[in-house]
Amino acid sequence: MYCNVLIIKPFDQTFTYKVKNGQHLDIGSVVNVPFGKKKDEIGIVYDFFKFDPKAPKLFEIKEINFSYKNVLLNKKIIKFIDWVASYTLAPKGLVLRLFLINKKIVDYVHLDEKEFKLKPDKILLNLEQKKAANIIDKSLFKPSKPIVLEGVTGSGKTEVYFEALEKILIKKKQALILLPEISLTPQLEIRFFKRFGFKPDVWHSKISESKRKNIWHRCLNGNSMVVIGARSSLFLPFKKLELIVVDEEHDLSFKQEDIIRYHARDLAIVRSNIEKFPIILSSATPSLETQNNIIKKDFVHLNLKSQFSGLDLPQINLIDLQINKLEKQKWISPIICDEIEKCIKKGEQALLFLNRRGYSPLSICSECSHRFQCNYCSTWLVMHKDKNRLLCHHCGSVYPAKPTCPKCKISHSLKFIGPGIERVADEIKSIFPKFKVGIMSSDNANSPNKTKKIIEDFTSKNIEILVATQIMAKGYDFPNLSLVAVIDADAGLMGGDIRAIERTYNLLQQVSGRAGRSQQAGKVFIQTHYPDQPLIQSLKNRDRKTFIDQILAERKQFNSPPFSSLTALIISGTTKSVTESYAIKLVKSMNSDEVSILGPVEAPIFLLRGKYRYRILLKSKNRRKLNNFTRNLVKANPTPSNLRLTIDVDPYTFV
Repeated sequence: MYCNVLIIKPFDQTFTYKVKNGQHLDIGSVVNVPFGKKKDEIGIVYDFFKFDPKAPKLFEIKEINFSYKNVLLNKKIIKFIDWVASYTLAPKGLVLRLFLINKKIVDYVHLDEKEFKLKPDKILLNLEQKKAANIIDKSLFKPSKPIVLEGVTGSGKTEVYFEALEKILIKKKQALILLPEISLTPQLEIRFFKRFGFKPDVWHSKISESKRKNIWHRCLNGNSMVVIGARSSLFLPFKKLELIVVDEEHDLSFKQEDIIRYHARDLAIVRSNIEKFPIILSSATPSLETQNNIIKKDFVHLNLKSQFSGLDLPQINLIDLQINKLEKQKWISPIICDEIEKCIKKGEQALLFLNRRGYSPLSICSECSHRFQCNYCSTWLVMHKDKNRLLCHHCGSVYPAKPTCPKCKISHSLKFIGPGIERVADEIKSIFPKFKVGIMSSDNANSPNKTKKIIEDFTSKNIEILVATQIMAKGYDFPNLSLVAVIDADAGLMGGDIRAIERTYNLLQQVSGRAGRSQQAGKVFIQTHYPDQPLIQSLKNRDRKTFIDQILAERKQFNSPPFSSLTALIISGTTKSVTESYAIKLVKSMNSDEVSILGPVEAPIFLLRGKYRYRILLKSKNRRKLNNFTRNLVKANPTPSNLRLTIDVDPYTFV
């Protein structure tokens, strides 16, 4: 007996091996095989066949070393692997690696499942929540359309999908809650424990290898009841998965930008369809793709329009910076400062939002105007005053903040242009030296424990004023937070890609929703130079429908997603001319009446980590035809060994 084995290498094809006498294998069995010069490699049995004994053998067929006991991927997972590889144009072997991520697979001994007793600390749902929960309940344990659970911030969406989780747990099935950021896991983990009386398994890049291996096997065995995880948790080998919840489904962090480029929300929808169980997409600001699917009746739409607390939604106030001009080197309006003082004196808390890490986004020499730029990327360095260093936010290179200009050699000439959150925090400390001010960004909230500490400090009022980036804009619930101030609403309006406006709107609406969620009515102040801009007016008037209708109409007019499909080709190399020549060669070899070709052009970040980058954008009405075109194009033009070609199906960023 012979079988074809798919191994965790960047190959699409399988490789033939002989099954030893007495060796019992099934399709999906995880096996150890010799491959090339390596004596052992991991793969799965893809299919079986018998050789015709009369047929000539053109090569030596090696035997499978052994199979791992009780470790098998079911046929639905294999179907999912095939779909992901076909859609993302990634080699099947690399997709398989997403499932077999452990450095060492081990035999797994079955553990007796402990008796599960639900100990809920339930919150009584309001009428809106009950109606939504009842509709979801009717969709459980059977194939159904994706369910969109939309609701204003503070409306209690989490409690609604917790009701569905309870039904799953009672039936002793498994559930997965996908989150866009690992920083969101600590607070949800606490809420889950209070509601269900046990801790879920938490899966993300920061957990230890031993814990990773343990959770992987618990999912395979069916003992892991609920997993709360980042996008990679979608590829855990669940034995009896019956529900996926994608929380903050609109969030761009669900898009994986390394190696295999995929959108976890979209793949979660596909997995739920293949395995025939429901999926809930939860958001206060559903993505345009999701909105379009609601309009087409492909998704079920549930909407919670009021806050669970019964309080009115926060009042949104615009501060026109053309009229209320700021003092030189000041970034916070006196209007906001007055509101902060009132807020803190009442024993409440404030959040200042600016989506810029560090102290200043641009550093120049005041004498010769030299701009401090990364040596490996075509980007400016960001000053981080707390560590006295200049940092590249793209490759991570660190440079000392020296007092002498490297160009004109004049000392003490370093000048900072524009604010980051550190600079805003310094300003607020100088205005209110007695108030307790904290900072939160991916620089200091880069692990679950650090995030948990900041959240605990803010919850317990050890921080009265929090200055934060988008990391704080979603998913958090602080009962005492009554004031939110957006320092610069205009930055996101100038983005160079089709999703910049949508992303900005969602971000500002999400951060505005942090205020006044449970104890007192909240206030929101937005600083802007363009108060009449349609996006800003839609926010102020809470008229999201008009905004969505307008953006979808524009997308349709220009044949942009979700009314067309895009694929980006990114060519990178250490030599500019060689990289450009291959990009031009690709475009010249293209010919199709059904695929539009844009480029090649220099990428916005032309030099990244020491490599020059060119981009080509392909557009078509039909995803299948576009994928076939791309596949044939790459096959006909093999990438030189000194270049790298990255294929990004459904690109979400265009840097």
